[in-house]
Amino acid sequence: MPGTRRRLNARTLAAAAAAWLLAAPSCAADFSSNAIGTAGAEFLTVDVDPRGIAMGTAFTAVTGDAFSMYWNPAGLSLVPRAAVSAMHTEYLVGIRYQYFSYAQRITDASVVAGAFRYMDAGSITNTDMSGNELGTFRPRNYVFEGGWGKTISEMTDSEHDVSLGISGRVIHSDLVAHADGFCADMGVQAHYSEAYVPYNFGMVLQNIGRGQKFDRARDPLPLRLRIGASILPKPFLLLSMDAIGQNSNQPYGALGGEFSVDTPAGVKLMVRGGYNSRLQFKGPEGLRGISGGIGIRAGDFSFDYAIVPLGILGDTHRFSVSWSLPAKRSRKYRRRGF
Repeated sequence: MPGTRRRLNARTLAAAAAAWLLAAPSCAADFSSNAIGTAGAEFLTVDVDPRGIAMGTAFTAVTGDAFSMYWNPAGLSLVPRAAVSAMHTEYLVGIRYQYFSYAQRITDASVVAGAFRYMDAGSITNTDMSGNELGTFRPRNYVFEGGWGKTISEMTDSEHDVSLGISGRVIHSDLVAHADGFCADMGVQAHYSEAYVPYNFGMVLQNIGRGQKFDRARDPLPLRLRIGASILPKPFLLLSMDAIGQNSNQPYGALGGEFSVDTPAGVKLMVRGGYNSRLQFKGPEGLRGISGGIGIRAGDFSFDYAIVPLGILGDTHRFSVSWSLPAKRSRKYRRRGF
């Protein structure tokens, strides 16, 4: 019966959420501000995708393109046929961050993807314990990723659908020494696109795996649990929110919004804004925690930009270009995705 199946689907998702919430603290060092600096490979939490960043990183339930490899691999199931995304970031103190991903539909229900991240901190002077200069070194981090997203037919009907996703990655860091590690993400999304007011839910557990070992001790990874929801109250307005728990910091929340306008020329313009409570909203060094950005979609191409002020540290800027090949039966996927 449809009603019975919907109740079972809701119970299944609730049970999964409860299991992850109970399991996460047992794997973490301490989900509080006392744990800051206790995890390694923090570059894994430097966000990608200007659209999601401009919306305050409240993107767990919204993501549905090649950037889903970062936000929630379950979102890969929304890729129509094929999608490519590339991002460039001007980060703090001259650090540059690049990201490239490709997703390809292989069956009516499944999508596979691959991605590469690269962070370069530039040249830094190397000194010994007495302050004597020993030359220079160039810190760099590399991440190689693969992922898979699938629509679960047993939990899908004409009113909603559920998708699952997994991704795995190998990480490599070149500092003065070198170290490797590996980890995985597991995510789920539920799409209620036929409701009177369409809405989505999403959840993902990130960075489960083995951390890097530079000397004698192996650093734990920045394990993170994200739970999010989004709603489309009007065809031109998207609102989203996320709750995030991380083993190397206290829990925090994020809010985001996107307003879109269709022009007579067939170009879609988007204005975005968000707030992330990980940083105090206002301090002596200026505003923090807020973000903003714009997007332009022309045909199969999208251009996005995001700015995040970080007070006395300065502003960060992200730029991306994306391409998506429409589905042969595009109405099906337009109906499901935001």
